[in-house]
Amino acid sequence: MDKQVVVKFDDEAYEEFKALQECVAKGKKINKKPTYEQLLTSINTAIRNIKANPYFGDLIPRKYINNKVANRYGTDKLFRVELVGYWRLLYTLIGDEVEIIAFILEYLDHDKYNKLFGYKKK
Repeated sequence: MDKQVVVKFDDEAYEEFKALQECVAKGKKINKKPTYEQLLTSINTAIRNIKANPYFGDLIPRKYINNKVANRYGTDKLFRVELVGYWRLLYTLIGDEVEIIAFILEYLDHDKYNKLFGYKKK
């Protein structure tokens, strides 16, 4: 039996997602890439892909997840989906015998992602 995949957002991530949707609905523009429309489209595509395959994203190796990150998200099993313009969407999976919940934790730009995981520029 195939398990149902449900996508849910962390409260903070959901508020940011709603704000992004409102910016697109109001036709707000941004002078840098990606545009609000491109970012929203990319996130929606990622959500559809996660619903089709909950393991769609790349599992971030545990060696890159420090205690600060694990405590922030409450897990050390994080998946990453690359979005348009070097943005990243982070999620984790919670499951039982009936359904799998893909819990979207955050989407962030490349600089914030690098800082979060302690990556250094070369």
